[in-house]
Amino acid sequence: MINIIKKNKSVDINKNALCVILLVCAPLLLKFPLLIGLLIADPALLYAGLQTGLHAGPLTGYPPMPTIDPNIGFTSHALGYRAAEDVLSGRLPWWNPYEGVGMPLAGEMQSAALFPLTLLLALHNGQLYMHLCLQIIAGLSTYAVLRKIGCMRFGALAAALVFEFDGTFAWLANAVINPIAFLPLTLLGVETIRERVEAGRRGGGAWVTIGLSASLYAGFPEVAYLDGLLVLAWTLVRLGSLARPMRWAFLRRIVVSGLAALAISALILVPFGDYMLVANTGGHANGGFAFISLSPAFLFALLVPYAFGGIFQIPQYTEFWSSVGGYTGCILPVLALCGLGGQALRGVRVALGLWIVVTIGIAYGAPGAGLLAQFFPGFKFVALYRYLSPSWEFCLCVLAAFGLTDLARNHRFARVTAACIAVAAVCVVTAYVTHRHHLPLARNRLALDSIVFAAILLIGTGVLAWLPLTAATRSRGMAGVLVAEVAVLFALPSLSSPSHGAIDLTGVQYLQQHLGFQRFATFGPVQPNYGSYFGIASINHNDLPLPRDWTDYVARHLDANAPSILFTGFSRNDPNGPSAADNLVVNVEAYRKAGVRFVLVPAGSLDSPGFASFKHYAAADHGVREAFGNGVMRIFELPDPTPYAAAPGCVLTPRSRDLMDVDCTGPSQLTRLEMYMEGWHASVDGNPVPISRTGEIFQQIPVRQGRSVVTFRFVPPHIQWAFFAFIVGWILFAIDLLGGKERTARKIL
Repeated sequence: MINIIKKNKSVDINKNALCVILLVCAPLLLKFPLLIGLLIADPALLYAGLQTGLHAGPLTGYPPMPTIDPNIGFTSHALGYRAAEDVLSGRLPWWNPYEGVGMPLAGEMQSAALFPLTLLLALHNGQLYMHLCLQIIAGLSTYAVLRKIGCMRFGALAAALVFEFDGTFAWLANAVINPIAFLPLTLLGVETIRERVEAGRRGGGAWVTIGLSASLYAGFPEVAYLDGLLVLAWTLVRLGSLARPMRWAFLRRIVVSGLAALAISALILVPFGDYMLVANTGGHANGGFAFISLSPAFLFALLVPYAFGGIFQIPQYTEFWSSVGGYTGCILPVLALCGLGGQALRGVRVALGLWIVVTIGIAYGAPGAGLLAQFFPGFKFVALYRYLSPSWEFCLCVLAAFGLTDLARNHRFARVTAACIAVAAVCVVTAYVTHRHHLPLARNRLALDSIVFAAILLIGTGVLAWLPLTAATRSRGMAGVLVAEVAVLFALPSLSSPSHGAIDLTGVQYLQQHLGFQRFATFGPVQPNYGSYFGIASINHNDLPLPRDWTDYVARHLDANAPSILFTGFSRNDPNGPSAADNLVVNVEAYRKAGVRFVLVPAGSLDSPGFASFKHYAAADHGVREAFGNGVMRIFELPDPTPYAAAPGCVLTPRSRDLMDVDCTGPSQLTRLEMYMEGWHASVDGNPVPISRTGEIFQQIPVRQGRSVVTFRFVPPHIQWAFFAFIVGWILFAIDLLGGKERTARKIL
């Protein structure tokens, strides 16, 4: 008997190991063309404004976009790389001097500055490796939690693969996707605590602490918050299913683990919270998202994701691609419907079903959704139509795993046929709604093929349910169809990645050699925030949040027609109003006072109407000269920009932006063209001196007669309390972890 038990355990271990290998290798396989260089993964090629010889991949279109949100480049890549470089250089990434006139880096959040995986961005193709790691974590933790709640191995594996390749991972690649992997990891912790409470064992909260803290450090608090609500709902359902004497122990451990996670996350939450007090948050201010949703005309793409063509391929669907956050495909909801009707873990199934209906209803503007968003805490500040997607995708995966398990055990395959008919009916109705909104269907080959593909999958799954095969074979076949569908849907955007192209860095190298501590303004080349990536200071920004004082300054003095969060050199509030070049000519003195030395103009653009005023200004006798030119950009130098740091009667010798030698003939005031913000500290020869505001947004300190060394240092306000909380959080984590191990060791002895 003992030998049989050992043999069964060995078989289980081998099968689980095989599942782990599949979950690790599957993302690598689907992104293999990017890994070996057949297609190019570097987002700088598409978004830095420095590309030459760019050729689309196999899936063409205009533009050839492998992802929806360009912030894969502007924030996640450019700012994440800057944070990684700071950390690897031994500096905490509190401040970014290369964007605007300086602004917080860690507190900005989208850089994921303190997220461990962000360090991968220091590598070539590091962002690709980071995304692969996130997918693998998502898959492994989903598999683990599904096995823990009783799903059969093949069902858990199929659902885990689906979550690895979910619609949000497929269509988005900026910081939005970073927290997704830690939703199932946190739920694994909830289930581990429940299991230990039922067994009378201590501990179990480690995964809750790791999952929640990782999701907060991951750089997108909106998704972390929404996923956290799903964790809360799951926890309450599981609490209700426990025997009354066990509930308090379960709840206490959940709360302690959650508090430990918040304490560990204080190093990012405190800078973020302090920044929010003085930040411009764009459309997130004043509850602007409460009544915004996706049009019901787009519901068809929930089930047939490429019915509207590839990403941004068909102009009529620009609104859709600019707002959507994910999809389901056809077979996932079929199997989820099958899983909804089972009896095991009934409360969990009902809760997941309600979550799916409510969240998709909110995303697509169901009646009453706006009122719910208006009154539920935080909802009116979040783009729910996009950021709820990972949570309902995960719920569908769990229900699909239940469905596959139920089919293998209970043989109720009539449910599959009914579910296929129901999903097909929804496809027909939503396609009709799209048609009623005068939007085209099947406008290109990909759109037509995707509709045919969905029809074949639904028919094939319905037929498979009635084939004269064993229940195990049929249910595994359906799992295979499910995985095949999501793999195809996931792989398509990657085929829009460039197949050829190069980044022309000669202009960047010129700026690195000649810019010094001054700044440049751009009308396209070295798009913001790629100045941060290359370590050259750009006056421009493309970010959120931003210092409110800075965006107000831009509107008053630099470019009144630029959107507050998109001071890019080409984005316009009024397309018929002044161009960015027009406003630079009008406000050239303000640009010079902000330390701007160079102006970057796209090659071949000076003859276009938007640059007429700048062309005339550069040709006139204003001291402007063309300093550099290549096939990507022309660099013009403005005369006499205000020095980055200056003090009347003093000679300054900067060693860096934050360290300079000063030799003064008498007492003076040193002005530095860096953003004035609470958290900055200055010292002269090691003695603290006060920093005051000058020129509306810049810094000024007193310096004494003679030689001295001046240093500046930015530390987020209240960060000392964050470090204290960080230590306390890890102590709580260690107590839980070691307590659980000690009790386990005693049982074994």
